[in-house]
Amino acid sequence: MPDTCHPNRLLARWRGVLLSALISTPCLAQTEKLSLVTATLPPMTAAANQPGFLDLLAGALFKRVGIEVKLTSVPAERALINVSAGIDDGDMFRDARVEQAYPSLLRVPEPVLAYDFVAYTSNPDIRIQDWADLKPYTVAYPSGWKIYESNVRDVKGVTLTPSIHGLFPLLGKGRVDVILMDRWSGQWLIRQDGLVLKPMEPPLARVDMFLFLNKKHAALVPKLAQALRDMKADGSYKKIYDTTLKPLDPR
Repeated sequence: MPDTCHPNRLLARWRGVLLSALISTPCLAQTEKLSLVTATLPPMTAAANQPGFLDLLAGALFKRVGIEVKLTSVPAERALINVSAGIDDGDMFRDARVEQAYPSLLRVPEPVLAYDFVAYTSNPDIRIQDWADLKPYTVAYPSGWKIYESNVRDVKGVTLTPSIHGLFPLLGKGRVDVILMDRWSGQWLIRQDGLVLKPMEPPLARVDMFLFLNKKHAALVPKLAQALRDMKADGSYKKIYDTTLKPLDPR
């Protein structure tokens, strides 16, 4: 009988195979790709000739903890439902208040970005510095944006649009006096459409936005928080910001 077929040799070989599998299993788990979602639009996510802030940040952030990720844009409510149910692993960009309504989501307690909600107008005589300044005017904003639903009160008139894409045409045709959206989507559309407009300062609201994970990834929360702090400290966060968002900022 050949030496390699001896029962003791076969047993030793199988032990080696099993030991190799056990050793390699954690490595396989670390390279598993997690599924992240976001309800944001360019420039937060990528478009033609435009890298996405969140795409670049998510890839670099999770790489620091040894994990690959895929970021997909989906409608806002679906994103929350999917992550809450564990269908997707995380939502890359949410207001902290989400954790009150979705207890199965865990917030990574280091802000991803401070998000500005701003007003635009084509009338140089209009000055908007706080919510009360909107009262004499007709106002438009995207349907479903809770921050505007909660704060736009007793104005001359309100028009809701299905998305941000309908806002600047309303302003251009003189159908409303003021439109409301987030700073970065507004600046992206202005550049795409060749408009000459700037958001009014200061923003009506500035809200810290966070990464949320399904609770099954609780062990990653402190690691990602530290990794994000490290990125801000070592300049890699600023490099991503300067590449994606800073070129759109007129300030």
